[in-house]
Amino acid sequence: MPQKTNKISCEECTTTSCFVKKTNPQWLAKISEFKNQVVYPKGQYIFSEGSPVFGAYFIQSGDVKIVSSSFSGRQNIVRLAKNGHMMGHKGVAKENYPVGAVALNDARVCFLNNELLYDAFLNNTHFTIEIMMFYSKELRKSEMRNKFFAQMTTDEKVAYAIVYAGEIVGQKNNKGQIMITLSRQELAQIAGTNAEQVSRTISHMKNDGLLSLDGRCICIESLPEMYNLLSEYEQFI
Repeated sequence: MPQKTNKISCEECTTTSCFVKKTNPQWLAKISEFKNQVVYPKGQYIFSEGSPVFGAYFIQSGDVKIVSSSFSGRQNIVRLAKNGHMMGHKGVAKENYPVGAVALNDARVCFLNNELLYDAFLNNTHFTIEIMMFYSKELRKSEMRNKFFAQMTTDEKVAYAIVYAGEIVGQKNNKGQIMITLSRQELAQIAGTNAEQVSRTISHMKNDGLLSLDGRCICIESLPEMYNLLSEYEQFI
């Protein structure tokens, strides 16, 4: 269950990439006062697909997967998010969320309700422009993904899922390797394939020296070499 916790103020927050930091000091203090903050344990839904939109969410710390269900009920991961990222932005006003968000580990999340968010938009030009640019970037990435995914082989899609996960939620170990703790099923949900295919591709990449395994974790030995596998899709990656 979500846990109420001692609120970390926006002024004290060390997550400098958060959009809320783009507001002026007066509004930063106001948002800090009126925001809600909750810690969601691993596997907990932060908001569910189809639920009413009451506002937007900002990750103060932790990792989150943004999920969407197909008509058959199959779940796909449409985006990964980490500290500083905004969630729930695809819903507006009295609409419903077209996606859901699930904590990948303990995630401390700030919530701004619609009224507070709209007031911030109207009174903070820089904040509004930053959000607009974020929307534009997200739309462009979605369009490029649809374009290039249609051309990729299954192995390339899996390679992309590993590189993408490494960039967003990967952690460096003491050997300098990027460690990914996502399950094979979660990587399959990014790549649009199945866990068996992901396991086969990982085995091939392990034999080629691109990856190694540490228990259930995947370690990227060389990120540049992984990028080389996707060089045809440089614009997308």
